[in-house]
Amino acid sequence: MTISSLALSNVVIMLILVSFNLNVRMIDAQVAPQPIFIAVTIRNQLIHLDLQIDCKNNRNKDELKQTVPADGSWTFKFLPILFHDISYSCIFSWNDGKNQSHNYQIYNQGRDEKLCHQECDWEIHETGPCRVSGKRAPECHPWDRPM
Repeated sequence: MTISSLALSNVVIMLILVSFNLNVRMIDAQVAPQPIFIAVTIRNQLIHLDLQIDCKNNRNKDELKQTVPADGSWTFKFLPILFHDISYSCIFSWNDGKNQSHNYQIYNQGRDEKLCHQECDWEIHETGPCRVSGKRAPECHPWDRPM
């Protein structure tokens, strides 16, 4: 049984199309990678006190609010935008009889991008925040001056 030249041509054309389709999919995956989100996790290390968190970013002023119980944590995620540095400034408050409230820029792209990459983990203490993930961790900081 012999294969006609027309049937052989059809098989060759089908193989070329399948090969082309596979190559296009491989190129697509390289050109358009999945978006990379940044995750900021804040752990409440205040003893027996709830921590109220109120954060705003510098880009669109979105406000994030959360109450975190003692020894609990909260994570927020965002998608960075190319060529635009993003930061999140937060007010941390708790009621220990003094109604304390402190400010800190919990994420600053210029500061944190190379230190903690995609996951920035922080612990909140009465004396200030400590970054506990990434390079040079743990690294504790004083509270920022009032806004």
